[in-house]
Amino acid sequence: MEARLIDLAEWEYFGTGGSGKSYTKKVGANLVLKLNDSDIPVETTEKEYLASKSFNEAGFPSPVVYDFVTDGERYGYTSQRINGKLSFARMLSQEPENIDSLAARFASMARELHSRPADIEKMTDAREQLLKAVGDLSFVPEDVADALRKCFSLISDDKVCLHGDMNPGNVISFEGKDCWIGVNEFSYGDPFLDMATMHILCYFFPAKLTESLYHMSQSCLKQFFNAFKKAYFGDGWDSEEIEAHIKAAAMVKFCAAAAENPDYAAVLISLVRGRKLRTFIDKQRVARRCRK
Repeated sequence: MEARLIDLAEWEYFGTGGSGKSYTKKVGANLVLKLNDSDIPVETTEKEYLASKSFNEAGFPSPVVYDFVTDGERYGYTSQRINGKLSFARMLSQEPENIDSLAARFASMARELHSRPADIEKMTDAREQLLKAVGDLSFVPEDVADALRKCFSLISDDKVCLHGDMNPGNVISFEGKDCWIGVNEFSYGDPFLDMATMHILCYFFPAKLTESLYHMSQSCLKQFFNAFKKAYFGDGWDSEEIEAHIKAAAMVKFCAAAAENPDYAAVLISLVRGRKLRTFIDKQRVARRCRK
């Protein structure tokens, strides 16, 4: 894909994210520019761009994505700038008494997303990508690899739409409307893979890191996640089966990240060898025997 060359002098820097920097147009159009770091392959940025465009084309509420661009060294894309927006994460930090109502709105958006059949000809299969990322699991000890294979076995091959990075920081509200952002990992698969992101933030991330990223305590995010599950699943939201599925999806996603980052792998090994996950796997064995 050919990228349009931009003059960075026409843009004003306003923030740094995990993979690059963001800018706003100084004059004229109400645009945002995201440029990924120079060490990120152009193919990766192109994939993000196409996923974001596909999200737009599917009709889900999100800022319009425009051009694939380069400043001559880095690659990125432009999108609609929405003024006066406030993320759900920021709202939660300012109005913790509204956790239940915000969780209900978030759950409604998630159910709409997960009820939509995916266009599998244009979209990425999330499960396939995760399997590709972890490979043969040779980067972890065999007992860890065995535990993770059990987690993978619980991930379904559903073909519904997934956000890819579903968390309260990736929903904004403006003019009475709620809108998805951060849709560059739009894909299809098991809806529990979307919920895995929040589980990771609540239980795998250091509390201080979660707070710095999402402007709230980890305990507040856990309350929001539980309220979300109540609204999303209804009765039985806290069943062992649902909790086990979420935990398995979280381990799978975390495993994929660990395959690319040795620091994550060190954390992963302690998690899998820990009492909590061993208990979880034992419960799965019992549950499967009962179903048979």
